[in-house]
Amino acid sequence: MTRRDIRTLFTIATLVILPRAAFAQTSLSERWTMEAVVSGSTDSNTPSDPFLMFDATVTGRVHDGLDVVIRPYAHRLTGGDWTAEMYQLELRYVTPTRVPVRVEAGILSSPLGLNTLELLPSKNPTISAPFFYFAPLPRFDTRYDGVQLMSGGYPLGVVASSSGAHWDARAGITDQSPTRRRNVISEDRPPSAAQLVAGGGYTPFAGLRVGASVAYGQYREPAAGQPGRDVAVTTFEGEYEFAHTRLSGEWIRDEFETTTTPAVARGFSVDAMQTLSARWFLAGRVNRVSAPVFKTPLEQPRQTADSSEVTIGYRLHPDVTLRAGYETSQWYGSPARTNGLATSVVWARRWR
Repeated sequence: MTRRDIRTLFTIATLVILPRAAFAQTSLSERWTMEAVVSGSTDSNTPSDPFLMFDATVTGRVHDGLDVVIRPYAHRLTGGDWTAEMYQLELRYVTPTRVPVRVEAGILSSPLGLNTLELLPSKNPTISAPFFYFAPLPRFDTRYDGVQLMSGGYPLGVVASSSGAHWDARAGITDQSPTRRRNVISEDRPPSAAQLVAGGGYTPFAGLRVGASVAYGQYREPAAGQPGRDVAVTTFEGEYEFAHTRLSGEWIRDEFETTTTPAVARGFSVDAMQTLSARWFLAGRVNRVSAPVFKTPLEQPRQTADSSEVTIGYRLHPDVTLRAGYETSQWYGSPARTNGLATSVVWARRWR
C-alpha cells in the first residue's frame, strides 16, 4: 500500500466517524465487555504435540455510539512454534440514524467469507477449521506467492455495514488481499495493497440467510521489472437453522492474474450441527479445493485437496466444552490419505 493509499484509508475514517460523533446516541452495547477463549487440541498422529490457542476480546465504550475493540491473539502450532498478533484493534461507530450504519476502522476481522466468523474454537462446531484458511495453494505461475483460497487474516482498513429486517450489506477498503495472510504487527509482513471489498445478504425468514461478497485488488507486488498482479475473489454463502439443526456452507472462487492466462482456484466448505440435548451435540464438516498447478507456461493441470470431520461434543460446564472426532484428509497431488482421531478442550468466558 502506498502512502496515498494509507492517506485514503485515514481520510475515509475521519470523514465517516468524526463529523457524526457529536450526534451519536447511546449504543446497544454494555459499557465494557471481555471474552476470553483458551483451547487445546491434538490428534492420534501427534498426540503429544498439541495445538494451543489463546484469544481475548475487550470492547469498551469511548462515547455514546463509539466503541473501541482490542483483540490480542496467540497460538502454538504443532511442532512448537508460537505466533502472536493483534486480530483486532479498531474503532467502531454506530450512527443514530433510523437505519443504523456501523463503521469500523483499524485492524478488523475479514469482511469476506462465512467461516471467518467461526474460527474461534468456542464458535466452531468441529475441532478443525477449513484448511484453506491457513494452507497455501500450489504454485500456479512462474513465481510462487504463497497465497490461499481464503485467508483467516485480519487486515487494516475501513468498512461500513448496515442491515434491516431482511437484508444486510457492507463495503470498504482493506490493506491486504483476502488471499494473503498478513500479520499487521509483524516485521516480516508482506507489503500492503489496497483492496475494494463489498458484500451483502438476504434473510427471507428467520433461520435462513443467503449472501455473497466480492473483493478486488493486488495480491502480488511489482518486482524485477514485472508489474503487480490482481486477484478477484467471489464468495457465496448460506445458513439454515431448524429443529435444533444448523446447516451452513460457503463457495469461494479466486481468479488470479498471472504472467500468462488467469489462474482460477475454487473451493467450498459445508458443515452441519445437531443439538441433541442441553449438553450433547453432533457436528460434521466437508472441505474441498481445486487449484491449477504450474508445470509450463502453457500447461496448468488441476489438483485437489480435501478434508472431512465428524465430531461429538459435550458441554461439561457452561465455560468448558469437550470434543472428540474422526478426521480424514488428502493433500494436493498426494495419493495417500491421512486419517486420525482428534480431541479438543475449549474454555470460554464472557464478562461485562
